[in-house]
Amino acid sequence: MRWIMFLLVISIIACKQSAEKLVNTAPQPIVIPLDTIMATDSLLQLRNGVYYFKGQLFYGYIQFFYGNGIVKAVQSVHKGKQEGWAYDYFENGKVLSKRYYHLGEKDSVHTGWWDNGNTRFVYHFKNGVYNGSFEEYYYSGKPLKKISYYNGNDSFGTGWRENGKIFMNYIMKDGRRYGVMNAQPCYSLKNERGEYVK
Repeated sequence: MRWIMFLLVISIIACKQSAEKLVNTAPQPIVIPLDTIMATDSLLQLRNGVYYFKGQLFYGYIQFFYGNGIVKAVQSVHKGKQEGWAYDYFENGKVLSKRYYHLGEKDSVHTGWWDNGNTRFVYHFKNGVYNGSFEEYYYSGKPLKKISYYNGNDSFGTGWRENGKIFMNYIMKDGRRYGVMNAQPCYSLKNERGEYVK
């Protein structure tokens, strides 16, 4: 009986450790200098995904602006590559999206919001590929899609119309999808907010 209990405890610990490996946490942050430049600065160049300023790898923050001068986005850069949190903003100053990068690759969690404050998406990455949950939501806040990824490959997923009916529900097995994939509604999308034209 003690052996059974021992094996049960060991298997629970092993499962917990395996599950913890799937959770995306941002790597140790790299200190970014406070130097800030505008994206329109003629001395700033983007070559093959790497930022250079005055011919040298850039370290600091880059700001992007709307035509009216309001900040549109801010991203931090280390050794010319995106590093740390990047923010996009609506013109009213509210956060549109928050994304994490490490060594120029998408990493950890990326979250976006609709202009009404509802969550638009939550994506998890590791080393530039999807890893963990991939979630998208309608403007109303209702779920649109939830897909599970591991190292860039999807395992299973479900998608809903805004009325709650499932249009996608599948599982991956041996490299093939089984289930319902993108069943066509009897109406088409009008815009990204999930409004429909019948």
